[in-house]
Amino acid sequence: MAAAFAVFGLYWGAWAACLPAIQRSTGASEAQLGVALLCVALAALPAMLAAGRLADLFGARLVPLALGTFAAATAFPGLTRSVPALFLALAFVGVGTGALDIAINAQAAGIEARQGVRVMDGLHAVFSLGVLCGGVGAGLLRRAGGHPSWILGGVAFVIALAVLLNLSPAAPPEPARRRARVARPLLVVGGVLALAFIVESGLESWSALFLERTLDSGPAISGLGPGMFAGAMASGRLLAQKVERPSVAERMLFAGVAAAAGLILAATAQHAVVALAGFVIAGAGLALSAPTLFGAAARLGGEGGRGSALSTVGILGYLGFLAGPAMIGAVSGAAGLRAGFVFLCAVAVLLAACAPLLRESPA
Repeated sequence: MAAAFAVFGLYWGAWAACLPAIQRSTGASEAQLGVALLCVALAALPAMLAAGRLADLFGARLVPLALGTFAAATAFPGLTRSVPALFLALAFVGVGTGALDIAINAQAAGIEARQGVRVMDGLHAVFSLGVLCGGVGAGLLRRAGGHPSWILGGVAFVIALAVLLNLSPAAPPEPARRRARVARPLLVVGGVLALAFIVESGLESWSALFLERTLDSGPAISGLGPGMFAGAMASGRLLAQKVERPSVAERMLFAGVAAAAGLILAATAQHAVVALAGFVIAGAGLALSAPTLFGAAARLGGEGGRGSALSTVGILGYLGFLAGPAMIGAVSGAAGLRAGFVFLCAVAVLLAACAPLLRESPA
């Protein structure tokens, strides 16, 4: 399972670091790039719905299939030379990422339930370490003259290798049981996740561009944007794995406040070092959001319904990916990337304000 989370993050770190070069090769504007990123979310939503149902039926056996789909999709964005081709390639990536996200989180929740151990924070930390390695590594490869086509192609090969590590016999899926309706709590959890994902995906996708275009940094420095953000998230998640788990509401209040503080620091920065410090602060707070909210969703779903509960919350959460990139692209296209980061700061403040709604969620 750790390998699946790691390669999932590896791709998105490498993608963020390659994004400036892909923007140049396709000739996409900031607004068009926002719409291209929107294609990921649009394609991910139906894939997540289907994956939730399949996870309840097949359990961990869905993980290698989802990894294989993701591996097949990830090499194409680096080969694109036009905006329409980029739209199509990212839609394919969206199908793979939506299915894999639900498959691995449902399996992690199942491990927690069956074995009585906490693994969600740790596995999400492995995801963030993958983003860190992908972002920094791809930035250094770009500096050395590497083209996005073979950088992302190499990552796709590594993802394909991870399929082999997830083919071992797995525990059978849990039988479905009658359970209380949890639609309203899931809607609340999913809505808060949407806010968190707007901020998280915005930072992952736009931090390298902000450093390179606004602060005139080179490719190696711009690659540190998503890399250091992911490193802070990994550190925060590893620490959360070792300390007593506070309530869901307390975790999300901290996430929103820290994200807002880091984003305002980055948005007003005049030097790359200051902006990177802001990304680290924001990442340390947002580290708690996905594992906390996915874990709460799985506990609300109960035995035999974790996949469906996760897909419900995941779909609502990915509405953040659906609206966020396009909104950030529109704001940045009209007023610059600094204004786009101020927008993300406002969303983080709203995230903190919504934390009290989660007081009844199971910790």
